[in-house]
This record gives sequence, C-alpha cells and structure tokens, in this order.
Amino acid sequence: MTNEGGETSEIWLRGNLRPVAWLAIVEAVVVGGLIAAAALRASSLPSFLLVAVPFCGMASGMVGVLAYAAARPRLERVGGCLRVRLSPTAVEDVPLDAVECFFQGSNPIDRSGELTCGDHAAFRVNTLVMRLAERAADFSKRSTFTPWGTWDDGYVVFDGRWCEPLSTDLARRLSRQLVEAKRALADGPPSDGHASTGHESTGQAPVGVGP
Repeated sequence: MTNEGGETSEIWLRGNLRPVAWLAIVEAVVVGGLIAAAALRASSLPSFLLVAVPFCGMASGMVGVLAYAAARPRLERVGGCLRVRLSPTAVEDVPLDAVECFFQGSNPIDRSGELTCGDHAAFRVNTLVMRLAERAADFSKRSTFTPWGTWDDGYVVFDGRWCEPLSTDLARRLSRQLVEAKRALADGPPSDGHASTGHESTGQAPVGVGP
C-alpha cells in the first residue's frame, strides 16, 4: 500500500467509525425534531430554514471531518518507522528500534466514559499498549486527543473504543510483526541477485602471469 507521500505503508491498527456513527444519529434526531417542530407552525418555517440550513451544514461538516479522522489508521508502518495517530491533527513517526513490544491492557472508566481511578470505575475498556525503550527519551511523551489514547512515560496507549476490536491475539500479532519488521530492516535491501567476484569488468582481457 502506498500513502499520500508515495511511501510504502502497512496498516497495523485500524481506526473505528462506531463513535462517529452515534454522533451522526444524534445529529439526525436533533435536526428531525427541529423540522417537525417548525412544520407544526407553518408561519415560522421561513425563519427556521434561515437558521436550520446553516446549522445542518456545519454539523454535517463537523461529523464528516471527524469521521474521516476516525477512519484513518491509529498505527501503520512507514519505512523504518511506526506512524502513530492519536490526534486528528497530528501524527508521530517512531523509529522501529525505539519500540520494544505490544501488549493488551485496560483502563477504568466511569459511566460517562471518562477515565477514572479503579475504585470509582463503572466499566473497563480494552487498550493496546505500545512500550518504548528507555533509551528513546525523545519519544517518551506526546500530547494526544485523550479519547483516542494517551502517550506518557514511554507507554503509548490506544483506547479500544476508537480503533478496531482489541484482543490478546492482536497484541501478539503486532509483536510478531514488530520483530519481523526489525529483522527485515536489519537485513537491508534485497540483493540484485548477482554475486560479486571481487573484479570489475573493464572490457579488456585480464592480464595473466607468464610462465
């Protein structure tokens, strides 16, 4: 797969449109209710349209932008880096050798869906954790869009509500892909299939040593 910059990329963790679908449903219900209310009072319909049409346009545009951002991969390999997308407006490229492993985790959340401490948790949400090496101090912390995940103290945490379904098998698969990608990077580009003989061809017969 080739991305916008012409680089070869491989999606490792996909995004999730389910939360955006709920927003679209809420928007449709609100707009439908406003239209029904205006229809009951025909005299207010023209003034309603002057307000409702721009509102609907802006709301639809916001939902569309959020849907586009949410659908983009949370994690993809681009060359020798892993591209992390934990913000609708920014990405971070982390070198493969700075990534140690992946494992499944979970976060406690309250009834409103906000992160909370364990004693006050109403639910737990699955997460995917990408652990970075201690030596990669430059990548230990980044700002994120918190509903998508967090990035602190060398741990990049992907919230399961905004990516494809998470599982232990997925974490294991990503760890295997990481090992294979590092190995491929260490091996370098494939050879051209010609063995080197240690001699360059000059178009002249080799000079021999006389008897």
